[in-house]
This record gives sequence, structure tokens and C-alpha cells, in this order.
Amino acid sequence: MKHIKYLFLILSTIFIFEMVNTNQADAACSVTSDVVKKASTSAEDSIDEGCDSKPALYEIVIYKLYLCTSIPTEPTTSSTVDLTPCEQVFNSESGATASVSQGSEIVLDGTYTRPSDGTYTHGYAYMDNTFGITWAGELSASMTGMTGGTGVFCGTVVGSGTHAKGSTHSNSSVCGSSAITPGKFTETLAQFGSPSDDFDSKADAPNINGTTASIFGYLVDSNEHRAENTGEVVKLEGLVTFADAVVVTADTTSLSMTFNVGEGMHLSNDGSDNLQIGSGPFQAIMTAN
Repeated sequence: MKHIKYLFLILSTIFIFEMVNTNQADAACSVTSDVVKKASTSAEDSIDEGCDSKPALYEIVIYKLYLCTSIPTEPTTSSTVDLTPCEQVFNSESGATASVSQGSEIVLDGTYTRPSDGTYTHGYAYMDNTFGITWAGELSASMTGMTGGTGVFCGTVVGSGTHAKGSTHSNSSVCGSSAITPGKFTETLAQFGSPSDDFDSKADAPNINGTTASIFGYLVDSNEHRAENTGEVVKLEGLVTFADAVVVTADTTSLSMTFNVGEGMHLSNDGSDNLQIGSGPFQAIMTAN
């Protein structure tokens, strides 16, 4: 059962994708000898173009996880998701916090239920719409932190902010001439895409992290209907089509999982050489043994 607790996290971590500037993931940042490329003239792999890189730690809050034998009917602005083909495998009324890092094993506090034997092609997760990001690193050229400092060393700061229709946070980073000790920045998501875009409560990310997995995210209101405006958003729900089906049989004794968080954070230039840090795509891959 210990392994199953770790591995149900696929249903949550795979849903986290680029939420700051676009509805889909950007290119991975170019990193050479642990230095992140700032500028590029030909490829979308630099901070100036907006790119995704690896955070030291990513924190999410999870309420419910489901495994599904076929795709559930998505929520609308007047109805909740139809989970008829799904089985609930995790529940936490108050929300369980997971701090995700590369290759880590995590136990969520809550109630676990072994799924029935079968082939599960999809997953569904209920999550908070807040995400904790911790990171520090070196850039190929100097930038200015949103909260102050200028230099090639930058990182997240202790703080919080909201990405919403019409506005976004401007306090996520600090920079300097020597290595930064990062703090956890907590981002609240109330808008997919740029703040200047029309409000949209649905976003998708196909072929996440180079796999064939596809993801849909839904910003929902207190009735678990898709929100109609940024002020209604209270939670995030996610639907994933697995790259490889999860097959559970009578002989299944454990589940194994690896994390791919290589693109779990978004770095971008606000247009004035100020470094903006937000959430990006990362993935967990589960196999039944």
C-alpha cells in the first residue's frame, strides 16, 4: 500500500502546466553548465522568449483523485464532471499538500482505496488553484528581480500573488550578484493564458513533456461548474489521457513511478528585463507491477 500512496500522485502532478503566458507549455529553457539562457534570436528556449525549466520544489494541494476506464464528460458552466467511468482512489476533505521534486517519493495524508482490476486510460483530479514554487539559479545575463536586486543570480522569494484576468503578480523574484537563497512563492491561478486574454476556464496541453499524454485543466466555481469569470474561480480540476494505460490485475503487487519535473516552472521577461516566475508543466509516470 505504501507504493500505491506514492504513485497515485500521477493523477495530480501530470495536470500542472503552463499557466502564466499561454494555455500550453512553452519550450524548455536552454541550460548550459547550470546556467539558464536569457536571450535568443532564433529559438523559443530562452527567458526573453518565455521558457520552462526545473524548480527545486513544487507544492500542490490535492483533494480527490480518480482512475477512469474511459474519458469522463467534462464540466460545463452549468454542470459538474460526469465521473461514471471512474473510481475514486484518494480523498482528503481538507486537502493534502504534496511537495514535488525530481525523483522524490511523497505520501499524501488522506484515505486511499485500491482500484478494481482493469485498464485505466484516464485520470481525474480535484486540486487547489494555488501552487508553491521554490527555485534559485544563474542566468546567462543580468536581470532585475521583481522585488529588487540586479544580477545574474536570481530566485523565488517568500510571498504570494494571483494570476487573473486583467492582472498578474509582480513580486515573485529577486536577483543579485551572488547566489540567492530561494523562498517559496505561492501563485493563485484565476486565469488561463495572459491577463490580457479573454477569460477562459478551460485549457489544454497535448503531448506533455514529449509524451503522448494529453491534459485538460478546468477552473471551477464553488458548485464545481466551470467558472464564468476570474472572480468565480475557487479550485482547479484536471483530466488526463495517459500515454500508457495503467493496468491493474489480481497479480498487481505495487506501482512504480518516476517524476519528470524538468519543465515545472515558467521563466519570462516582462519586457523590461524583470524576471517573472510562474508555474510550468511537469509529469509523473506510473506503471503497475
